[in-house]
Amino acid sequence: MQLSSYGITHQGKVRNANEDAFLIDEAHQVFAVADGLGGLPGGAEASQRIIKLLQQTYSQVNAEEECADLGELILGINRILTKEGSEAHPFTGLGSTLTIAQLISDQLLIGHVGDSAAYHLRGDDFNKITINHTLEQEFIKRAGESARNRYLRCDDFNKTTIDHTMEQEFIERAGESARNLMPEEYPHTLTRCVGQDENVRIDQFRLTIASGDRLLLCTDGLDNIVTKQQIHAALQVDGTPEAICQELVEHANAEGGPDNITAIVVFIQ
Repeated sequence: MQLSSYGITHQGKVRNANEDAFLIDEAHQVFAVADGLGGLPGGAEASQRIIKLLQQTYSQVNAEEECADLGELILGINRILTKEGSEAHPFTGLGSTLTIAQLISDQLLIGHVGDSAAYHLRGDDFNKITINHTLEQEFIKRAGESARNRYLRCDDFNKTTIDHTMEQEFIERAGESARNLMPEEYPHTLTRCVGQDENVRIDQFRLTIASGDRLLLCTDGLDNIVTKQQIHAALQVDGTPEAICQELVEHANAEGGPDNITAIVVFIQ
C-alpha cells in the first residue's frame, strides 16, 4: 500500500529539554515514538539510542521483507539499552517508552511498551490500539468496564494500548479506595519500559488495514493532555499529515504543554 506521513516533536512549555524521539522510515513502512523517562538521568539519551538502534536494524532489512517479530526486535533493543544503562548509570540505568508500527502489505503490526500510544481511524470508527502500562489501566482491565465510569477522569474512548505505570499496580492491589491515597505522580510512573528489565513484557497487535485508514503514534505529552474527541476530530479533517500534526501540538500547548509532545500521522492510500 502507498502511504504519506509526517512526524513532529516539540519541547512543550514546561520541560527544560525534549526527551522524546521518533522514527519515520517510509521505505520499510516503519514508524516509532519513544519517550525517555524524565525521572532518570539520560532520558533523551535513551529515546535517541532506541531510534538509532531501529535505524540500524532496518538498514539491514530488505524493504520487501517483513522484519523479525517486533516483540523480538524490542527485546533485543531492550537488552542493549539495559546493558548500556547499567554501565553509564549504575544506580538508575536508562529507560524509555517505545511504540513501533510496521505496515506489511495490508497488515499493521504494533509493538508497544510504556504509555505512548497508537490510534487507528477508519471512517467514523476511531480506536486506540495500544494500552497504557499503568496501575490505572490494569485496574480497569481487571475490574471491568464499570470501573472506568467510577475511576477515569477523562472522556469515553476506545483505547487499543495500555499504560504501564506504578499507579496501575497500586490500584490493582489496593482497590478503588486507593485512588484517594495515590500520590499525584503515580499516573505517570511506568511499570514497564525499555531499558530497565531484561525480561520486559511486550504488547503486540496485528490489524488489517485498508485504503483511507489513518494512523497516529504519539507520546503521553499529547495523549494525556489532548482529549480523545480532539484527536478524533483532528484525524478526520481534510488536511495533510503535517497539518494534523501541527494542530495536535497546538492543542497540547494550548493546555499548558506540560510535557514533551511527539506525533506521527500516517495516511494509507
